[in-house]
Amino acid sequence: MKNFFLNPIIVISLIIATTFSCASNDDISIPDLDKDNPTDVEANTELLAITDLFTGNVIEFDQVQNGGELVTSGFIISSDVSSNINNQIYIQDKTEDAKSGLVIDVELDNIFLTHGIGREVLIKLNGLGMKKVGNELHIGVYNDGAITPISGDDFQDFVIRTNTKETIVPKILTINEIIEAANSDEPLPTILVSIENVQIIDEQLNTTYANVDNNSDVDKTLINCTDEDTQTIILQNSGLSTFKALPFPTEQGTITAILSKNKLIIRDTNDIDFTEERCIDDSVLLHEDFESITETNEIITLDGWVDINISDPQLFTLWVAKKTGDNIFAEIEQGGSSDKYDAWLITKEIQIQNSRTLKFNLNINVNSRNSDNLEIFIVDSVNGDDINFSEDNEINNIVPTEDTNGFIAKEATITIPDNLDSFRIGFRYNKRSSIPSNTEYQIDNIVISEE
Repeated sequence: MKNFFLNPIIVISLIIATTFSCASNDDISIPDLDKDNPTDVEANTELLAITDLFTGNVIEFDQVQNGGELVTSGFIISSDVSSNINNQIYIQDKTEDAKSGLVIDVELDNIFLTHGIGREVLIKLNGLGMKKVGNELHIGVYNDGAITPISGDDFQDFVIRTNTKETIVPKILTINEIIEAANSDEPLPTILVSIENVQIIDEQLNTTYANVDNNSDVDKTLINCTDEDTQTIILQNSGLSTFKALPFPTEQGTITAILSKNKLIIRDTNDIDFTEERCIDDSVLLHEDFESITETNEIITLDGWVDINISDPQLFTLWVAKKTGDNIFAEIEQGGSSDKYDAWLITKEIQIQNSRTLKFNLNINVNSRNSDNLEIFIVDSVNGDDINFSEDNEINNIVPTEDTNGFIAKEATITIPDNLDSFRIGFRYNKRSSIPSNTEYQIDNIVISEE
């Protein structure tokens, strides 16, 4: 394959011990390092140049470098000290104002004992590959088109710890900046960020970080307290974390976290500094995360909401409550090869307060897309199966037209018509023909708020 960004590179010889030890009591594997690895290996390519290689297909680095040795470097921003992050090492290109970041998948535990936050590492990319999961780049062993975690036995052959350890300065961002970037052609990289003036939403007050009774991941929704920005963002906590049974702080403050797939991941509870008095937000007119639903795999029956298929009451293609881990969301599945249907999920009535120009936010996941069936409208009123709305009041540019590989955050500004004192939001899955449709939509964390 043609080498399109590197000149032939002189192979640097490297002799390195690759022995690993296992803790006798807990069956834990950690690198057996008495001192830093030899430093006769040097990086010859910046991490940003590596991440820029990805254009949509799995990358095999042996093909990219045309036989030469390709070595990059980065600074560790993750830690598995509290088991909220497991079998992964997050790195970014610089200690401050980072432009690039990715995840190294490994089969190792207790990585923090030898590869702590701020440690610079060199990555020898011969034999490795790169793929994208959501909007996050992962590297691991390349094997016949697949990327698998680096084994404990091979870890030191690929990831070399240097003598350099620096303080990582998180990039200060707002939730709005993260959402805007996610909706653009240039989403933010996987880096360490800090967001100020945030708190957990009212609906999740007095809950623990994750579930005490199982190991499922749990999403917490954080909202910004600043007047000009009432966006929300998801904080994902592992059910394997050592802090999962602790109460989540109810105050407001600053969170430092890794930005991963447009969600936040903390290393431990020290990353959350919520010590200020909780703010009161009366600008949110509607917030629905579906977590109050107790019966999943059933038609959604939230108070005041409407879930109906007006094309044929006998059709069972309706919005249902689904659950992955401990996250509950609304889902409309593919409708089959011949059914024509008009399935609506419509919010409860929302009252106009101080403004008609509102923000509309939601998280959405698109699977198996082969057609575009989802439309979102401002709905005037609902009476039985009579849905009063105008095609002119469709909310555009918010439904993805490609698979998303997981939930992504979307935002739109909507204007409520002057003749309405109240309104609803209607999610319409409209299949107009007998052409097979495989597209599946999942929606979550719906927020309507004043500008």
